[in-house]
Amino acid sequence: MKRRGALAGLACLVLLLAGCGSDQNKPPSGPYNVTEVFDGDSFNLSAANGKTVRVRLAGIDAPERSQPFSNKAKESLSSLLASGEITLEPLKVDKYDRWIANVRVNGNDVGLTQLHRGYAWFFVRYRQDLSDAMQTQYANAERDARDTRVGLWAGLNAKGNPGLYPEPPWEFRQKKKDR
Repeated sequence: MKRRGALAGLACLVLLLAGCGSDQNKPPSGPYNVTEVFDGDSFNLSAANGKTVRVRLAGIDAPERSQPFSNKAKESLSSLLASGEITLEPLKVDKYDRWIANVRVNGNDVGLTQLHRGYAWFFVRYRQDLSDAMQTQYANAERDARDTRVGLWAGLNAKGNPGLYPEPPWEFRQKKKDR
């Protein structure tokens, strides 16, 4: 009799733990409201249950706060997020407890739009987070923004040589770290 009770208790504990773990595998569901935009690739949302969802756009890297074009990238992301219904395709959680996610507003890929507008780099280091088709789209969008000199690429001179645009954010962060 004690054995059955112990087994039943253990089964309940396993089911309880399994239920707890499943919530950690996905963020709370929407609809979402934007509560804060930090820069051109990260922001907080308030989920339907009132919980905060910290998000980092998959596949792109935007200028850091103290870099040139940071404010423009942030404004661009803010306007995109305010333009309609936000949906998330969560991929993983990073070391800063943010959901790395593909984000869409009214069905449009927010990361891809940031690249088209010239306010982000395709973050090649984390390309495995994207499908092959998305990797191609993101690489092409960055190239097109460079070629047409929009956003942070506006500082390229006629021969395509660097002008007044910021260094890639990952290099900027590394330099700050090395100091």
